[in-house]
Amino acid sequence: MVDEAADSLDKLVVQTASEENILPSSPTPDHLRIFKLSVLDQIIFNFYIPLTLFYLNNNTSDLSSVILNRSKILKHALSKTLSRFYPLAGKIKDTHHIECNDEGVYYIQTQVNTHLTDFLGQSPGPGNEILSLLVPQNAKESAKGSYVLMIQENVFSCGGVAICACINHKYVDGDTYTLFLRHWVAAARGSAETTYPSFPAPTLFPQISSLNFPNPDWFGKSEFVSQRFVFDSSHLAALKSKAMSSTSETAPTRFEVVAALLWKCYAKAAYKLSNNSLEKPFVLGMLINLRGKNCIPKNAVGNLVWTGLAECKLVTDLDDNFIVSQIQKSKAEINDDFFEVLKGDTGLATILHYTEMIMKSQEVCFPLLITSMCNMGVYEHDFGEGKPTWFYYGNVNLVNFISLCETRVGGGLEAVVSLKKEEMAIFENDPELLAFTTLNPAPL
Repeated sequence: MVDEAADSLDKLVVQTASEENILPSSPTPDHLRIFKLSVLDQIIFNFYIPLTLFYLNNNTSDLSSVILNRSKILKHALSKTLSRFYPLAGKIKDTHHIECNDEGVYYIQTQVNTHLTDFLGQSPGPGNEILSLLVPQNAKESAKGSYVLMIQENVFSCGGVAICACINHKYVDGDTYTLFLRHWVAAARGSAETTYPSFPAPTLFPQISSLNFPNPDWFGKSEFVSQRFVFDSSHLAALKSKAMSSTSETAPTRFEVVAALLWKCYAKAAYKLSNNSLEKPFVLGMLINLRGKNCIPKNAVGNLVWTGLAECKLVTDLDDNFIVSQIQKSKAEINDDFFEVLKGDTGLATILHYTEMIMKSQEVCFPLLITSMCNMGVYEHDFGEGKPTWFYYGNVNLVNFISLCETRVGGGLEAVVSLKKEEMAIFENDPELLAFTTLNPAPL
């Protein structure tokens, strides 16, 4: 059965049916035509994040009519939504600005030569390479004139659909994506989303005109392998129990215990490849949401995140309790006081120190970056034909990167881990990791 599944995926064909630009339903006012990025946008890597929602076709009507009507609704609703999220309908002007010229969102519809239930029901599940076919193929590192947002509507032969929203991270973070999606879904259903987007970031965190933050030399240039690992609720309960100690003040969250395990197993793999002679520390970077702190509203658009850093100097430090405590400590440091530091007289020095450290990170440490879209309600997005069957957060062109999201049911977590090929060969076979997770099970 596994061989048959692999064979059918090898024969998968994703064929372009149509391409167009979806324009906002109303024009952007002249005074909003140039959108300034905030300094927090400036210090984010320049790459696209593909986020894909899979929907089964539960409509027994004529298949061609279902597909045509759905696509029409999606495009019309997207047009209405872009009037509120006007920068998404623009183009990258330079490293500091978006030109909100209403040229629109690149929208491609494809036809996929298999049933969605077959695609998602096979074990092992589809790999990152296969899933990348459902992503706009021009979603590489962006440059002047690039789209801020691209959509690929992948229609399977059964009428099921995979909707991939590919957003430039230079402007959008996970919360912005979620807010945008809520508005798009509401428009598709003919209702109104009451939480309007706000744009305070350029005022709260003004851009630094002299700051040039290119992608580091190592960014996107290493050969890497991505694997998906699923932790069910029993795995998470066992990890939490394992990480607790008599001195723990705070019970660990599911994010913390999964991040700790993945970090630990990565460090062991890197240590083994170094012939057990590492001198550089292991550093875990975590994107932490600033919304809700002080005056930042939860409906704020843009990159309102900061990277919290946890460090282990030696492999011998990789005790479960210690790792979790380091992660908790790092998260706790990104508080209201830190927010005031960013806005205060020493904010510039803090930001410049951060950018210098990131550019040199692979020279001075073994970095691992983890980001999460848990607790964002991604499985609640119903365009009118039902809630998604699966959400995939992967295909990010970045090595030493982990993306987390929750499972549709059962309170579990999914992790997509991207490492160098030789590191992944050790990592994915680590007995400690395999005791708490399942490698790429069928999503359906």
